[in-house]
Amino acid sequence: MDSDKLVRAVCSFFVPGLGQLMNGEIGKGLAILIIFMLIWIALLSVGIPLVQTIFGIVVRLFAAYDAYTYDGF
Repeated sequence: MDSDKLVRAVCSFFVPGLGQLMNGEIGKGLAILIIFMLIWIALLSVGIPLVQTIFGIVVRLFAAYDAYTYDGF
């Protein structure tokens, strides 16, 4: 197991898009981060905590998986 990949995946799980930024995928990382934040805030303002939680988990898992499986180096 590549420890660098694992670090990027964990970073991307806690801050969606951070692992992509660490991979050098600046556009993808910023897009994930900005879209995540906008939708998260919209769900927060609407007041649907279950949907917000499910959305957060799904996006974080996707971002972590994407950061881990990146083979551009």
